[in-house]
Amino acid sequence: MGRPHRHGAVFQLTCAREVTDRRITGKRLGFVLLALLSSNPAVAGLGDLPNLGHPSAVVMSRAQQTAFGKAFLVHARGTYRFVHNPDALAFVRILGRRLVAASFDPQIDFHFYILKNPVVNAFSVPGGYVFINTGAIIAARNEDELAAVMSHEISHDTQRHIPRLIALSHKLSWAALAGVLAGALLMGTSQFEGGAAAMSLSSAGLASETLKHRRGYESEADHFGLRTMARAGFNPHAMAAFFKRLKTYDRFMSVDIPESWRTHPATDIRIAEAENLAARYPNPPIPDRPAFDRFQAVLLAREGSPHTTAARLAHELKGRHDPSARRYGEAVADMRLGRFTAARRRLGALIAASPRVVAYRMTLAQLWRDTGHLRAAVAVLRGARALQPQSLWIGVLDARALLDAGDTAAAHRLIKHLIDRAPYRPDLYRTLAHVYGRRHDYLHAHEALAESLFLEGDGQGANAELRLAAPFATQPAARARLKTLKVAFKEGWPAPPTFP
Repeated sequence: MGRPHRHGAVFQLTCAREVTDRRITGKRLGFVLLALLSSNPAVAGLGDLPNLGHPSAVVMSRAQQTAFGKAFLVHARGTYRFVHNPDALAFVRILGRRLVAASFDPQIDFHFYILKNPVVNAFSVPGGYVFINTGAIIAARNEDELAAVMSHEISHDTQRHIPRLIALSHKLSWAALAGVLAGALLMGTSQFEGGAAAMSLSSAGLASETLKHRRGYESEADHFGLRTMARAGFNPHAMAAFFKRLKTYDRFMSVDIPESWRTHPATDIRIAEAENLAARYPNPPIPDRPAFDRFQAVLLAREGSPHTTAARLAHELKGRHDPSARRYGEAVADMRLGRFTAARRRLGALIAASPRVVAYRMTLAQLWRDTGHLRAAVAVLRGARALQPQSLWIGVLDARALLDAGDTAAAHRLIKHLIDRAPYRPDLYRTLAHVYGRRHDYLHAHEALAESLFLEGDGQGANAELRLAAPFATQPAARARLKTLKVAFKEGWPAPPTFP
């Protein structure tokens, strides 16, 4: 198999590309995004779009929007800090699916991500990609307010706001669109100046009419978002409540955003419109939801200094009837500070009081892994799987714990079982790649990592992994398999999972 030790180092290096924290200017972001788009077959041949206001003009198709979203996600993964906590991601994705099912285009395949950013912000990208800052989640006082934020972003896509924006000006090319989206991503964050630069780079020639329509789209997203959350069973009055809190946050923003860049309507207007729309619906008290409180507590405990976590938890969770979420956050903060005995004591008490809450068990398993008690971690995760046998996240963590404990055979069996159940989950293939890497089976390790990258939308990265796999394909069947994968990636369909 060639030089496995040297190649193993290469494999580990490629696996380490999951997240980087490069800081780039808005101008460069626009150029990078444009390069990603132009390399995508579904987008590359379009050139400058025609005047889409004409009845015969072609607006972005759903396939083109999906291609754009995938290209954007590839860039975002290499630029921004994503939250990878499985419990937190599961929460927003379950909430997102509930809202999408009640939306005005439930056939769109939406994807939800959390970004580590304290700014109260969220944004969406064509193709069903929704990004929520941790700052927005922490600012919400209940799940209904978070539902208001997410349903607003979902409505941007269901109402096709980006394609409609393109239709407003024959001057708006794909290059300009890349810059506008790059700027929209950076606006309202700590990189505001870069966002303004990106938007001015590509949209300086856009008429003021376009800005007016962008503001109108925000109002429309509020309108359809409020109706969506009401149809999903949430209290629509929570949208105005969140806007009122957002107005308070705006007073403390460190950057004075020029009025010309404010695409959202004035906050007072948004509050009034949301209140008027919500007046058509009942306004029952919003109950405490322990799952949301736990979700919020974990993000609070993982953001900022762990030394201030207790004070932040006491402030942000003030008024919640159940104190268990605060204690859970304190346990996570103890883990960050290395106070493992105290954390274990807190988690043990929480599990004893609420034995069916899987989140507590998953965090305890992480504690055991962090302290080198790998078999204990496996045992805790087995208990979690018994409570939720269909949970892919628990299965992935269990496979990783088994791998850490040296039981590669059990880890391999488990991850293969999970892939049979969910053949197009990139995190499953990435875990499988680590199993093969531990076995020094670099051919299948690179193939599995290629599958993962392809499913994440990174076709170039997937092909690079196939090139790394080629020297290890010494048998005709292996070479045929690589050829099949290359064709699959080129034509845009995932190859069937036939790993040994």
